Amino acid sequence: MSFNLRYGLLFEVTLLHNYFLNSGEDTYTAMSTEDKRKMLHKFNSDSFTSITPTVETSIRLRNFKMLFKPTKTGFRVYIKVKEDDTIDPFISVPADLKLDFKVSVNDYQFENYTNLEFAHKQIFLFSNVKPSTEPISFEYIPKINNNVLISNDYLVSEETTVHFISELHTPERQDVFGIISLAMRGDNNSKDILNNSGKMIGPNFKIHFDNRKTLWKYINRKAGTVIETKAVKPLTLSGFVELNPDTDFTSVQPENSQYPNPSVKSIIKINSDYYSEIFI
Repeated sequence: MSFNLRYGLLFEVTLLHNYFLNSGEDTYTAMSTEDKRKMLHKFNSDSFTSITPTVETSIRLRNFKMLFKPTKTGFRVYIKVKEDDTIDPFISVPADLKLDFKVSVNDYQFENYTNLEFAHKQIFLFSNVKPSTEPISFEYIPKINNNVLISNDYLVSEETTVHFISELHTPERQDVFGIISLAMRGDNNSKDILNNSGKMIGPNFKIHFDNRKTLWKYINRKAGTVIETKAVKPLTLSGFVELNPDTDFTSVQPENSQYPNPSVKSIIKINSDYYSEIFI
């Protein structure tokens, strides 16, 4: 019997990042279907993150005949199903079964191009169940069709962080950016993985990061001048942001001046503002 007949999709998690998917000031969400396809073709979430099942989750996956399969945009979990019903798990799965996945960042420039604030004693949690240590305003993991970008609202308390880290084996406790924690039944029906009958729904959850926007500071060491943009501009891997010397700067600039876009390597934070430094 083929793989497709024996296993069905239990759920999928899709990771997106606007630094890689936007093009200059053109946003991925506003692109045509064809342009989205082209941007996704070049995209690979492995370029900035690593996602692995925790040790305890790996045991649960084996016990319930589940398979973890990485994809270019995240991962999928498949489960063995009955021969006569492709949405009925071969082994009955408890509604409270929880699967956890460790998210690590593998790009040292991730903080520079990602529109988040980072805290050393707190992790990001992407879950369909609210921990008892979190407030009623807890943000649940979005679904693929939700137009939601990950913000610091997904940064959980130190108490919640300690709890999730304590569930990891000692070697796993290093470099934890976040945890994806999914129960078979969520706090509301829209986040369920299995229905009331224990059959598969096959949801696609989404973690969509936004690209950082910075004020662009052009530094001419030879002339001893520094000019800045009036408003923040997006940092993207692709495309180019054209600047108007008459309107984009705090002072009027010569028409024939060149204004290259910055890299993500040179970023500084002054008070609450982020600046990209470009040496010309």
